[in-house]
Amino acid sequence: VSFPWQKREISNFDYLMYLNTLAGRSYNDYMQYPVFPWVLADYDSETLNLTNPHTFRDLSKPMGAQTVDRKRKFIQRYNEVEMNLSAQCHYCTHYSSAIIVAFYLVRMEPFTQTFCSLQGGSFDVADRMFHSVKSTWESASRDNMSDVRELIPEFFYLPEFLTNANHFELGCMQDGTVLGDVQLPPWADGDPHKFILLHRQVSE
Repeated sequence: VSFPWQKREISNFDYLMYLNTLAGRSYNDYMQYPVFPWVLADYDSETLNLTNPHTFRDLSKPMGAQTVDRKRKFIQRYNEVEMNLSAQCHYCTHYSSAIIVAFYLVRMEPFTQTFCSLQGGSFDVADRMFHSVKSTWESASRDNMSDVRELIPEFFYLPEFLTNANHFELGCMQDGTVLGDVQLPPWADGDPHKFILLHRQVSE
């Protein structure tokens, strides 16, 4: 039996939304918000080379195993926990949560208020806010052992969440950068609509 997705009668986006629905995920619940995967690993190039395997995220592995070194560190931590007779796990954080959803959508209401509420009434320290697609990918795939976050559906259809159209004062980073619109990869040419268009095309 072949299914509509296998016969390309529905898009990958629709298929993933269908899977999220079957899993009980909903836009109405931030703790069970729909989850979408990172699909790209190239946030540096001027143009996307879709013939280069390194352009893409390795979907056969979770975010905690995107590099050999990162995978080794998580396995090491798992084994150390076993020695201490504590609760064993590879990852101490989740790939999706209410704060992750609000982190991505902080520039749009009602998520702005949700984010502040979860942070104790104010925005987070600027350096920890969502300010760059590249730095968020590097954190979740390589640099931060407490970060294995995936994406949300809006990365594939909603350019508005990448702009600070409401002019929220999100703070200033340690390097002096004032937070405004989300920094996009070079291949998006600073255009949120182009980013969403290419990101959606790649996902298909």
